[in-house]
Amino acid sequence: MSPTPAIPKSASADQARDLLEAAGWRQVGLGDWSWVLADPTGAQAARVTPFDPAYHLHAQACLDGPPNRWLPRIDAILPLRRDGYVVVMERLWPANEAQAAAFCSALGIVNDSGYAPPPDLPFAEADDDLAALRGRLTDLILEGARRFKLWGGSDIRPGNVMADGQGRLKLVDPVFVRGLGIVEAVRDGRLDLLADFSREQLEDFMTIPPFSPGEETQGLRRRLAELYA
Repeated sequence: MSPTPAIPKSASADQARDLLEAAGWRQVGLGDWSWVLADPTGAQAARVTPFDPAYHLHAQACLDGPPNRWLPRIDAILPLRRDGYVVVMERLWPANEAQAAAFCSALGIVNDSGYAPPPDLPFAEADDDLAALRGRLTDLILEGARRFKLWGGSDIRPGNVMADGQGRLKLVDPVFVRGLGIVEAVRDGRLDLLADFSREQLEDFMTIPPFSPGEETQGLRRRLAELYA
């Protein structure tokens, strides 16, 4: 493993990525909320986001809770400016889709983002860790619902299951805040729905990967400024 470069707490997500890239880390993934870089040895990854409260709940639970074979190893959560952060973790790769679907089916938690696993998929690896994970995720979903009006819930689907270097499945991103709901609330002026977030958090939300430069993004930022004027 290569050492993680020093990243100041005052750094933005873009600055954190620049520091990682200068240290030889390279981008290997791009999600809805984050950029993922791998260290030069390929042993570690860094997930960089300016704002993603749902993943932070999950990563913190992985870091604080007992080890579980179905969860990735989280090495550190490095704070950035405002509510951005970098999660340093073990490097993972795409999982076998059929195995990932069977895992999701065996876990038995209803997906709230639209995915429905095929019924009765055989999964020979069900064990005590899977049962423990089910309980931990249920608690995590309830915690998110208590904290956020625009909480989405479970996002357990094959696309959020990856594999380590030995091919062992890891659940990487099981819960979500409704990003589209945030966008709609800004457009509609629904400050009641946005009350869980500060103006600064919402400004940072509008720098995650889907917000490409252009008039649509600029218009949304102007609308946000009007709401908090």
